[in-house]
Amino acid sequence: MKSEPHEDYRRFVEGAALGQAEDGYLFDAPRCRFLPEPSDELVAAPGAQVVRLADGVAIRLAGGAQLSIVDIDFDKLRSVFAQLPCSYSRLNIELGAQTASFIEQTFSRVLFAPRAVAELEAELPSLEIVRFPGSPYEVVRSYWRNLCAVRRELAAREPPASVAELRALLLELHELLLLGESDAERRSSFYLPASLLGRKRPAPGTFYEVPTGVERRGAQTILTSGARVSVPLLGGVNYWQLLSESVADDGALADERRLNVGGLELGQVVRARAEGEAQSLPWFLPPRPLKDAHFEALLAELHAAHAAEKARDVPAALGALAAFHWRFVRMHALPSGNQSLSMSFVNAALGRLLGIGIPHLLLDQLALRFELLAYQRLFARAARLWCAPWPNAAERLRHLVRMRNELNDFVSALGKAGSLVAARALITTNAHGAALALLSPEGDVRFGIG
Repeated sequence: MKSEPHEDYRRFVEGAALGQAEDGYLFDAPRCRFLPEPSDELVAAPGAQVVRLADGVAIRLAGGAQLSIVDIDFDKLRSVFAQLPCSYSRLNIELGAQTASFIEQTFSRVLFAPRAVAELEAELPSLEIVRFPGSPYEVVRSYWRNLCAVRRELAAREPPASVAELRALLLELHELLLLGESDAERRSSFYLPASLLGRKRPAPGTFYEVPTGVERRGAQTILTSGARVSVPLLGGVNYWQLLSESVADDGALADERRLNVGGLELGQVVRARAEGEAQSLPWFLPPRPLKDAHFEALLAELHAAHAAEKARDVPAALGALAAFHWRFVRMHALPSGNQSLSMSFVNAALGRLLGIGIPHLLLDQLALRFELLAYQRLFARAARLWCAPWPNAAERLRHLVRMRNELNDFVSALGKAGSLVAARALITTNAHGAALALLSPEGDVRFGIG
């Protein structure tokens, strides 16, 4: 029965919400989120040895680095490593109550599940489902597995033919993202997005159409109901100012901005606070009520992207995909997972068009602040620079992690610049960093976005 897994999911969220709160909105803390399962084969790092220390025990790697282990004695630890490679279930039998502590200390550092990771990586590269590329062990396993199922569904279907079909597909994919496939081990496939609304409204396969409540109290704006998405100027004001200059969209930094296309409301940025909050912050409020016209426009962009892809018209396809993503995240029709699902559509198309998809980067944040034409230019730049169809997954990951580090260094330098003039000078002195940060117009030229 459909109600049973939904009720199980609600209980799962109640137990998991506090534990996942530390991840934050961006999942940018480099920590292990991929947890082993009973059938996984666990493998030690090459050359790893158990060694005694003056004050305890450690795992020493071939290069000399070592990882201290607490609460497990030398003999027990040596016995465990002597059995590797072995299944996680076998390890659990050996360690008993100490298993959780051992896994927390060692997994993704000196102990790995390469086959489990490789199987998921082969079906859906981890770089396509994260904001910033990094170790695949940083990806929540149920999220990865469920997005593989989402991608299979998208691959098996033609684009929806009507608004009714589009609505039904979005609800089906949302349920698949949160619950996983019905034949999977149920709770191991449950996924809880990091968004606050995802915790407050654990309702797989539903739209979130609560009207946005806004009250003016003197100089302050108070939010009383409805969805809201945080839109801080991540990377600093200098970075966003240069982004807006690069696409001639001065309004992107505004504390208040309402956008519409053809008379159709597509949400607004406001500086506001909810009841009980002390500080007003920048928020994006999605359009409500959602009308058939919102879904009709979304469907039209999807059909345009599909037609351009079949014609191998890369500029047109990228423009339509950008518009689809822009509308999707601004509609914010689902209580959670809007970015993940919208990028599933986008990366499925980019994979067919350019060989592989792209990391999510800050594309949703850009879409919530920039007007459509400006966003299309930024999206094209991202596609040009971050689509990396390298010969194998390992080389591609190393390449993209290096790009991520260079991006971080460049944006940090912009934030430390003493003035906007000094920040602008960095674009000239570090053209590669500027391109990675989407400040360079190279992608506009290559993909015909003007």
